Amino acid sequence: MKISRRSLIGASAAGLASSALGLSGLQPSFERARKKGAKNPKNIIFCVVDGMAIQTMSMANQYQQMVLGHPSYWASLLNQDYVTSGLEETSSLNSLVTDSAAASSSWGSGRHIWNGMLNIYPDGTELRTLVSLMHEQGVRCGLVTTTAITDATPAGFAISSISRGLEDEIAEKYLKSGVDVLLGGGTSHFAPEKRKDGKDMFAEFAKVGFAVSRSRDELLAKKGKKLLGLFSDGSIPYTVDRNNTPEIKRDVPTLAEMVTAALEALKDSPKGFLLQLEGGRVDHGGHANDLAALLYDQMAFEEALKVVVDFALKDGETLVIVTADHATGGPSLNGAGKEYIESTGGLKLLSGMKSSYGPLQADLGNTFTRGNVQDAVEARLGIKLSGEEAEAIVAAKKNDSPLKSAQFLAPLGMTLAAMLGNHTKVTWTSGNHTSDHVLVTALGPGSEQVAGVTKNVHFFDLMLATKGIKWSNPTMTFEDASRHYEKLQSEVNLEASSLGYGTL
Repeated sequence: MKISRRSLIGASAAGLASSALGLSGLQPSFERARKKGAKNPKNIIFCVVDGMAIQTMSMANQYQQMVLGHPSYWASLLNQDYVTSGLEETSSLNSLVTDSAAASSSWGSGRHIWNGMLNIYPDGTELRTLVSLMHEQGVRCGLVTTTAITDATPAGFAISSISRGLEDEIAEKYLKSGVDVLLGGGTSHFAPEKRKDGKDMFAEFAKVGFAVSRSRDELLAKKGKKLLGLFSDGSIPYTVDRNNTPEIKRDVPTLAEMVTAALEALKDSPKGFLLQLEGGRVDHGGHANDLAALLYDQMAFEEALKVVVDFALKDGETLVIVTADHATGGPSLNGAGKEYIESTGGLKLLSGMKSSYGPLQADLGNTFTRGNVQDAVEARLGIKLSGEEAEAIVAAKKNDSPLKSAQFLAPLGMTLAAMLGNHTKVTWTSGNHTSDHVLVTALGPGSEQVAGVTKNVHFFDLMLATKGIKWSNPTMTFEDASRHYEKLQSEVNLEASSLGYGTL
């Protein structure tokens, strides 16, 4: 990734605009609420749907009402009188559009961070993390995700790193981070046969008291206060693929099962616990413009959310915050047909989709012909493409998409999604993150603090305040950060270390 003077000037203007429009002076105060008699929560569960645009939740709710006869869990939650909702502003230090590392770091350190970095400024200044500060007070901490546990969102609560792509290093840093529960994917960063340095991180975690699980059965059988459970080399498979693949169902736990195990391990902590729960593959579905991947993982997240809310309502001492780090892909169900009557049937086609794009493309391999594309799409997604639509997909495979002049629509996945959109009536703005505000929902002691529009960095202070902790990390302006970043690029090949800019 290269930074030009033009891009720096543009980002600077965006940063200034973000600052000028900031709402920091209007943020609700947990201290004020406490003085009015509000009880401090003992526990915090911070639930993240990575990449969830409000439209994603809307479509999941509409689909479930139409096909299953009831609203989605999150939608039904919004109607409860014990719930507060608002919006979150999601910018990073260098852009109005954040990546997941900067987004999670805003919660993890209370500061806007350069996209691709974790709780650190480009000059190397490391910031204290939420987990480290909570751990000092005896609060037990956990991270549960459907991505690799070393990925940006879980790491942003606990780790400082110059690049989100240094995942082997992040795995090692977890050993001394104060995290007690780590559940998700990411075996390739822990297994000695997968790591470049040959270190056996599973053995290292076992040495310090972690019960290690590598399969669903092992997780469901494990007991203990410290858990490390990893169930795939990278991310956990998409829910739509899990639902249609018996071996994945057998070997890989659901997000709801993982969070149940995490709560069991953390619930008896005398000083309470902090748990981050991430439905990370909603973001991946948005990047791929893959409707089945997106919506089935959204629904799986909401199943896990029900586990969390049931626990909190029974416990009475738990603050639950549910939000997204940013929106991805800009999906929307569009009006189609006379008086828009075709829109409903378009979304209903989701019920016939049996895989994500991954198995579909694996079926095709390099045999992208019109007939093969039509057959594979019908078999996997239940949609009959026209010959013209199939030819557009074949052309995109040859880097000759009919949309090749459109910056955000030319890749193969986007062309596939555009042709499927003729049938589903769902279209996408791009395969990238967007600047949209995202939904925030909260319940439990302190939940009133999320009303209105909240800056992402405010959640750090809110969560610390529940324990009476006050901590202010150093700040850095965009101008200073950009100077240091240019110097850093001349010294370190950030691209080679998978900075992740604009990808996840």
